[in-house]
Amino acid sequence: MIIEPGYNILWKGNGPLFTVLSFFLGLFDPEWRKRKWKAWHTGYVVRVLDTGEIITSQAVAKGVEAITYSTALDMGDCRVYSWLDEVEQSDIDIYTEWNLGRPYDAMAYVWTIIGELTNKFFHHPFRVVNRAKMCWENLGEFDRFMGKELQGEEEPCLISKIVHVLESKDKRN
Repeated sequence: MIIEPGYNILWKGNGPLFTVLSFFLGLFDPEWRKRKWKAWHTGYVVRVLDTGEIITSQAVAKGVEAITYSTALDMGDCRVYSWLDEVEQSDIDIYTEWNLGRPYDAMAYVWTIIGELTNKFFHHPFRVVNRAKMCWENLGEFDRFMGKELQGEEEPCLISKIVHVLESKDKRN
C-alpha cells in the first residue's frame, strides 16, 4: 500500500458505540446498511519518514493528536485514499500545528444527528462548529483547508458521506 502525506485514512468501525450509531445511520441511509466494510474513525497522513514510519493526525479521546505507526501494516484495518489534487507539506504542517491538542468533541455526534435530521426533514443543513474536533471534523476541515472539500462547510460531517465521496473518486476501488 502506497501512503503519501495528505492521504485520507478511514479505519473500520468496531465496538458498542459504533454498533449503535451505525445502526441508526443505516435507518436513514440504506446504502450504509448494505456495506460490508464500514469505516468509522478517520485521520490523515501528516508525513512519511525515511524510516517508513507514518505520522498521522487523528482526533481521539484525548483530543487531536499526532499518532505514529512503524509501518502501514501497524495501522490496522484501514483504507487509504488519495483525495487531494495538490499537496504542499508546508500546508499540511500548518493545519496540523493549528489543531494539535484541541479537545475531542464528544457532543459532535449529537450535533451531527440533529443536523442530519434537520437536513432530512426541513432540507436545511445544520452544523455546529467549535474549537473541539471529532475525527470526521478533523479530516473534513483538513481537506477543506487543503483546497478540496469532502462535504459542504454548512453540512454536518458524516462518515457515510465521507466514504461515498472518497470511494466514488478513488480509482483504486
